Amino acid sequence: MQVISGTITSISPLHFGNGRARGTFSQTLSYIPGRTIRGMIGWYLYQHDRKLFDLCGLAEDHDPGKMNLFFRNGYPLADGDRSVFAPIKSRWCKKCKSLITNDENECSQVTDGRPCLQEGKKYAGLIGKQSFSQKKFVKPDPVPKRIETKCPITRDGHTSMGSDWQLSPYHIEGIEPGVSFGFVMLADENVADSVISILNEASYACGLGGFRSRGYGLVDISVDSQISANEYIKTRSIEISRENKNLLTLNSPCVIRSGDEAIIGLDRSFFEEANRMLESRGYKGDVSLGQDPTPFITKSVVRGWSLKNGNTVDEIVPATGPGSCIMVSGSTASLAALEVFGSGDLLSCGCGELYISGGL
Repeated sequence: MQVISGTITSISPLHFGNGRARGTFSQTLSYIPGRTIRGMIGWYLYQHDRKLFDLCGLAEDHDPGKMNLFFRNGYPLADGDRSVFAPIKSRWCKKCKSLITNDENECSQVTDGRPCLQEGKKYAGLIGKQSFSQKKFVKPDPVPKRIETKCPITRDGHTSMGSDWQLSPYHIEGIEPGVSFGFVMLADENVADSVISILNEASYACGLGGFRSRGYGLVDISVDSQISANEYIKTRSIEISRENKNLLTLNSPCVIRSGDEAIIGLDRSFFEEANRMLESRGYKGDVSLGQDPTPFITKSVVRGWSLKNGNTVDEIVPATGPGSCIMVSGSTASLAALEVFGSGDLLSCGCGELYISGGL
């Protein structure tokens, strides 16, 4: 497997629905869902290169063993790097934005010769990766938006307005042109170079996100790094603490299934699924609860994207939300591999991504 990263920059306005339209107003997400990138690449290959489409395993929606191409969500940049979701257990000083550790009740930073002594506040949302190394809150680059009013197009399909609104103008919230997002893709060695070569062709031919018939969805994709998963894991293994004081944080919604039901939480089912994935990739399935077994959980929902069913939105599934976190133990190689491959269902759509940081 190859870990491929770069940037996606909007050329025209972008719209990514959050599934919660309010009347005639369609709100957009502030990031690029992995499912939309997969839908764009998959539809382009299905139309123009069926052989590569089959090699990528894009017809498969759920079984990672049959997939050779995985996409992560495109998050805003922070100091040039892709941002991540903050662990919801972390606290940041209300005044100076420094990270307050668990054993502190107030900020211990000294400013102008005086201790800060302000209390901390939890934060749910995206932050810069540098926040952990600098011990200070780093805010991601802004994602400016616009609202445009359009006249309705009446047609069948999930992108059309409901029948109650066919005679009313509607309002689209969109991300402005010129905004860059971090792009991450995991691809098998046999398809990586071929997929990279058609990224911009697909974006120009198909577009990204919703309301493409209204001029939305044109992007430019640049690849800045391409390394083997083994090399990435080797490098990250050196960086991860060997003292079993590591915090696992979900960087996207995570779907863990038990039969027809989705399980919310970072419990035994989560670790069983994670270790099963590691063993299928040739790594030790030795990731378990750490010294503090208390999980911090948020809830979310996931909208899948099915190429099998005509390139349409798939089921809406309850999920453990991004920012959920728990202390874990395990070999550094296994923890690094978990960062690369993720855990749970709908991995090719951006779900199940996580990262490891030092204990807070």
